[in-house]
Amino acid sequence: MAEQKQNRSSLILLLLLLVGSVGFNIYQFKNHSTTVIEHGTQVDSLINARVDVERELAGITMELEKYRGIAGNLDSLLNDANGKMEAQEAKIRKLISGEKDLNKLNKKLKTELEELRKLRDEYLEKIDGLLAENKALKEENSTLNTQVTDLNQQKNLLEQKVTTASQLKAEYIKVNSFKKRGSGKYVESVLAKRTNKLEACFTIMDNKVAGTGDKMIYLRIVAPNGKVLMGFTKASLTVDGENVDATASQKIDYKGEKQDMCLSFENEDRILESGTYLVEVYIENTLVHQSNYTLK
Repeated sequence: MAEQKQNRSSLILLLLLLVGSVGFNIYQFKNHSTTVIEHGTQVDSLINARVDVERELAGITMELEKYRGIAGNLDSLLNDANGKMEAQEAKIRKLISGEKDLNKLNKKLKTELEELRKLRDEYLEKIDGLLAENKALKEENSTLNTQVTDLNQQKNLLEQKVTTASQLKAEYIKVNSFKKRGSGKYVESVLAKRTNKLEACFTIMDNKVAGTGDKMIYLRIVAPNGKVLMGFTKASLTVDGENVDATASQKIDYKGEKQDMCLSFENEDRILESGTYLVEVYIENTLVHQSNYTLK
């Protein structure tokens, strides 16, 4: 009987120990689960913080780089920004590798994220200011270019007016044809077969704007067959950049006043043909008179 009581007591003690062990294990399991959950939450939060920081770094770089190439001062600013971004990135990598406390690391990463955003806003503000400044300079430059263009046009117009005003003119042009008698005297003739001489007389007009000094005067007489009548001495002038023959030429000492003169074609043989002749007078390579003269 005593033995049965002892066995019962041992069984009860064993059961109590077993229950206690199970309870302790359940407590330990719950405590460990809570620790695992808390640790997992910390890891997830840290990962999110790192992703946010890396995304912000990449996003800021892309956002700023789209302004590159617009102007030199903007490119210099962007180079400075890139340098600061690289320094910030190195700081963050050092922070991640050096900080072992997950909670502290998470807080520090969030702080760095705010710093990155602040840095981005500062550079965007600077970029906005430079763009506005460049726009104003561009508009000012455009205005200056317009003013320069207007001044050049006015200058060219004035030069044209001065050139036109300084151009000498020939007026009162009179063309006559003559035959030469045996005595050597010239008398007027209208028949080509009887003509030895074609003469153009005119007046060089006064001009106070034109410069004084030596001036070359040319006469060109083009026959009906298209050939230029050539005098005793070969003469030539430049017309539209080309060298052309002249019938006669003479250098005068122009003093700014009216001056009468005559130039002519003359030949001992009567070689002229009937028809219409083109008569041109040039002063310093510029055509100042053109008319027709007919020999029967």
